Amino acid sequence: MSDLSRRAFLGTSLAAIETLRQPVAAWAAQCVTGGLPGFLPNRLTVDCASRVNFRTFRQNTSYLGLTGVVSMTFVRGSRGTYPAGNLFLFPWLKPKGVALGAGKAWNCAMPTSPTLSAAASPIPGTALPPDEYFCRLVVQAPWTSFIGVMIDEPHSASDARLAWFSNIDRLADGKGVGIDWTSSNLNHPWFGGSHFIPNSDACYGKAWRQLIAEGLMQASSGVC
Repeated sequence: MSDLSRRAFLGTSLAAIETLRQPVAAWAAQCVTGGLPGFLPNRLTVDCASRVNFRTFRQNTSYLGLTGVVSMTFVRGSRGTYPAGNLFLFPWLKPKGVALGAGKAWNCAMPTSPTLSAAASPIPGTALPPDEYFCRLVVQAPWTSFIGVMIDEPHSASDARLAWFSNIDRLADGKGVGIDWTSSNLNHPWFGGSHFIPNSDACYGKAWRQLIAEGLMQASSGVC
């Protein structure tokens, strides 16, 4: 290798290393418009209550969907504190579930810590988006500290091709789910104004999709 080529190679390599040293800072400068710093963990945690709620969803998919939110910083709620990078899963009532009325016991759990929980009711059919309802009224923590998705039965093949939908064919329990990567109010301050988590490297959208998919794999294992 000539001296010129070697110098060019080393210069390119050092520039690449420097870029990798501060990926979140570079992302934050372009994508995060809220009051919190950029955040990208290596792995999400999933509290025990969310694992209970995932099992309840599996047993009642005609009646329940799941809202999923991820804490983007340490958060303090009305009945507990939660670490950054935790995936919360909580049921919401579909029209068939609403039709059953308030007397149905759904076995839903609200997390009070990573391992402890309290009994709760599913999110009713309200005008407030389920992810925001969960933040404001269930854990009662600042909704601006979360990103959100929706989990339900797998989408049709045509819907799954849309940028804001995707399917996971098989989780740890042997069944698939459909994910809607959109949030009405939670996502856009973290993803450059996009209401859905991008299926691209923009704002680390693909990385976040992978993290959430892996979190759902954890939740579906049923182990806490």
